[in-house]
Amino acid sequence: MDMKVHLPVATLPLDNGCEYYYFNSQFLPIFYRIPKEILEVRGKELMWIPRTPASAFYDAEVIRFVESDIFMNGLINCVAYMIWPYLNVSPKMEVYSNHDPAWIIAYTLPIWIRGFIDYDGMWDARELKSQVDSFLHFKYSYIPMEESQKRLSYIVPQVLKQHNLDKVIEIIKENRCFEDFVENWESNQKIDFTRKWYHTRTKHPTVSLDAEIEQYAKYNNGRELDFEDVSANAEEQVISEVIVKQFMESLSEKDRKILEMRLEGYTQEEIAEALGYKNHSGVQKRITKIGLAYQEFTKVDLGFDEEN
Repeated sequence: MDMKVHLPVATLPLDNGCEYYYFNSQFLPIFYRIPKEILEVRGKELMWIPRTPASAFYDAEVIRFVESDIFMNGLINCVAYMIWPYLNVSPKMEVYSNHDPAWIIAYTLPIWIRGFIDYDGMWDARELKSQVDSFLHFKYSYIPMEESQKRLSYIVPQVLKQHNLDKVIEIIKENRCFEDFVENWESNQKIDFTRKWYHTRTKHPTVSLDAEIEQYAKYNNGRELDFEDVSANAEEQVISEVIVKQFMESLSEKDRKILEMRLEGYTQEEIAEALGYKNHSGVQKRITKIGLAYQEFTKVDLGFDEEN
């Protein structure tokens, strides 16, 4: 599997007649493809860079910053965060460590830049500089989040297929190990993995029910082992699940997505970012409306009211 890609680098003229090899210029085109919402979350330190690319090529202070580790770290984090949802691994990147192969794929910046060039018509660094030299004052607007998501849903699968990474990711998902997860972060993904790990590796000895009853009586002053009748609880659970399913089907697609994400543990801010709301207050209002609708649907007062 060859993942080497070539990215053109721009050069800048120096006063002595030589040229400066502007190495990190190769990353400028994708910087201008990052939505503002992602920069605010993952790359605030990059937001002072002017939206006029001429500054990135001819302002000495901006050039020094672009060539710095701060720029590279922020850029890589932003791009990986953009790419992750389309790798079909898990909604939350934060639960995985930098040992996780899918995490490493998301952080392999050159293949994603080449993907934008090949599948989205993005200029490379030299083409961008050529445009700057022709139109000195042209300015990039921030790409809308919804538009970015639409493009990424096409670009990422194409890049994965090009490098046979789609098959690699399926293998990764089937062969997880403890090192793939952040050590001190308890997540549903990590808990599920741990359960599966021990379930498939633990030998379960056959236990006699009579022996278990005798053992219980021995260590509990002769008391009999009492088995809870779970049939009533099971029936209530089935009915509850049917009601919830029927209610979910009555919601709009967007409200259903909000509810699903909230039940999965996403914060209102994360939901707002994923679904394109300006801030979390819009999500909060929708959750209140969903709660009111559920109260009406089930005729059970759950404490939701219009003032919430």
